[in-house]
Amino acid sequence: MPTNSPLFATLRSAFDQAGWSYGEVPGREVLRAGFEAHHARVELHAQAFPELAAVSVVSESSRTAAEPRRRERLAELAMRVNQTLTVGNFEVDWDAGRLIFRTTNLFPSPEGDPALIQGIVHTVVAEMDRIAPLEAIILGADGPGLVALDIPALLRRDDLVPDIPDPLESPPR
Repeated sequence: MPTNSPLFATLRSAFDQAGWSYGEVPGREVLRAGFEAHHARVELHAQAFPELAAVSVVSESSRTAAEPRRRERLAELAMRVNQTLTVGNFEVDWDAGRLIFRTTNLFPSPEGDPALIQGIVHTVVAEMDRIAPLEAIILGADGPGLVALDIPALLRRDDLVPDIPDPLESPPR
């Protein structure tokens, strides 16, 4: 696939305008970037789908849950968090035992919108960062402690799940 669609040009432009460093995946309309967030480093890729006039931004946790019980608890966490989201969703790559956050936007025009793309990136970074402490608790628990984890109670803890900052005030870098 050529990497010169108007949508991919807008994707690159959105990152350039924000001053975000990125790398391009050769032969694909994909950018890779990493951001230092509050709780974790968030690595992501942003892909243009010009035939759909869509941009998808996906982040995958660097942590893994090898044991089925931990994957089950991660899946419960993802499901419960998804119930509160309006944009994007968490998934569990079951085979890899990793959390993923994905959001996609369909644009009304083939060239997209840099401001919306920047908003999507902010969302992906913020959501992966917000879930990082909860993921760490699940991955650090063993045996009866893992089974006894109260995921809804963890989600209510203000010290673990910070508010999402206004992206216009403090963009990810």
